[in-house]
Amino acid sequence: MAITMKSEYAIKIMLLIGLQEKRVTAREIVSKCREKLPLEFTEKILADLTRHGLLKAYRGRSGGYELSKKLSEITIYDIVSSVDNPQETVRCFVKIEDDQRGSPETCAVNSIWESITKKIEETLKSVTLEKLVNDYKAMCEKLEGNPELRKSSEE
Repeated sequence: MAITMKSEYAIKIMLLIGLQEKRVTAREIVSKCREKLPLEFTEKILADLTRHGLLKAYRGRSGGYELSKKLSEITIYDIVSSVDNPQETVRCFVKIEDDQRGSPETCAVNSIWESITKKIEETLKSVTLEKLVNDYKAMCEKLEGNPELRKSSEE
């Protein structure tokens, strides 16, 4: 399983929505994110997350997005697999000379990648959005209480 930039953005988006106690629009998400996600890319990710049942989308004047499940019911794996193919693995870089495709049967490091992929999946399935939100809040509190930590995190 590869964690792509799209997966990273999806996790950030879900964290931002999870921190809110109200519906948020795509524009609000973009404005709250430090990395300044492109609006169009954010909207595509929001559509994927909605299509996979992690978000509810509302149209109109009071439209926006909100979680469709409790924080404790959404795992990081759910988020990543909503925007990327969880079966996709890292490409083979040690292949048998006759096979230019690098298929799993001829990849010399395939068993290692399979093991790594399983561990990543297990970890992503064990971490909920609730844990991520709580960890984020705890880190913010820690930074607020320690100006030196805050200063080093901004550099």
